[in-house]
Amino acid sequence: MGRKAFSEDQTSRGRAYGSQLGERLGLPKPLSHVCRTLNRGMLAVTELQSLMPPQDPTPSFGYDDAYQVIVNLRHIRLELWLNDHSLLNDALHMGKTYIADLRQEPRVLIRDPFHTVNFYLPIATLKAYAERNDMPMFTDFPQPPTIGHDDPVMRQLAGAASAAFTSEHAASGLLIDTILDAVCVNVLGRYCGTNGNAPLRSGGLAPWQERRAKELIDQRLDVSMSELAQECGLSVAHFGRAFKCSTGLSPHQWQLARRMKRAQAMLTGSTRSIAEIALRCGFSSQSHFTTAFKENTGASPGNWRRLGPGG
Repeated sequence: MGRKAFSEDQTSRGRAYGSQLGERLGLPKPLSHVCRTLNRGMLAVTELQSLMPPQDPTPSFGYDDAYQVIVNLRHIRLELWLNDHSLLNDALHMGKTYIADLRQEPRVLIRDPFHTVNFYLPIATLKAYAERNDMPMFTDFPQPPTIGHDDPVMRQLAGAASAAFTSEHAASGLLIDTILDAVCVNVLGRYCGTNGNAPLRSGGLAPWQERRAKELIDQRLDVSMSELAQECGLSVAHFGRAFKCSTGLSPHQWQLARRMKRAQAMLTGSTRSIAEIALRCGFSSQSHFTTAFKENTGASPGNWRRLGPGG
């Protein structure tokens, strides 16, 4: 189409985004962007446009734990199969949003020129977004793929993604990352099927966030609050409140307790100098370590080493 596509992950194969999606519709290099999010998760957007519809049905992508949210920008006639069973021989309406469950291995035969913006949303990422934003636990999108939704938010987001592809600049990748975040939150809020017995979270960390924060503190006793918050996908203020809600201690109190435990073990089980132990346990200086240690144990590090825990 004469426009430069943003980068996509070339290590993925058989996924319904980027070149893998385009090739099945006769478009080997569609405009596409992949966003890495929530540490291990990802989202993707692909714009598909052609005046020459394919003459054959698309091949199957195989089973994929993901959804594809499609904003249709042109009226098209098509046939749809799910798990090799014919489901639809009708039309998709311009401006409407459709949701396809890729676990059902959809295939289509498009009979008209087409223009769509397709958002690829893995289920693992949807679940992580729901956890991070204190939303009910994600289960599924129960709407059938044949039902088009009049969603002005999705129309605007699809238009913004298309415009960002067209007018590329230095921050276009960051802009599309933000659009993908907004898509994820919008579809979770508007279309998500939820477990009626699952309450909203009470404000603490999600289990994966609490586990990751504690792991990081143990690995790096001098890790900063901003690093912990970033790893959990939260603001520093939100992380601090949520951590205390989950553990009963502020992040600093938890970190200090872990430092003290490590220092006590090193004082009794090694011959390292007190200055070296201070640095290894995340303290800025020996004097800072000595003051904190005495406040927490009632003894200086030297006395603790000489007399033992009961001294």
